[in-house]
Amino acid sequence: MLGMLKRLEDSFAGLAFAEAGEREEAMRMADVTECKVGVSDMYAAAAFAEAGCFEEARELMGCAPKRLSPPPQACGFLESVGLSGVRVAYGLAEA
Repeated sequence: MLGMLKRLEDSFAGLAFAEAGEREEAMRMADVTECKVGVSDMYAAAAFAEAGCFEEARELMGCAPKRLSPPPQACGFLESVGLSGVRVAYGLAEA
């Protein structure tokens, strides 16, 4: 859960830099790279991924498999308020 929250924080921080015109810094903060794949390859990769052929989809997109590291063992919000072990779902709502 902490890994997903960290990813969201990084993405929103990158968004702020992108809005300020700092493209390279925004991409670095959001941990994204520029895509050099054509639209037809993207659609083909999406079709392979929907069919469960993830390796073929990654190959079409030119992506190397990325190993996810375990989240850091830091005290998160739920633990700090005494709710460790409680399942919580986060969502975004349009205001």
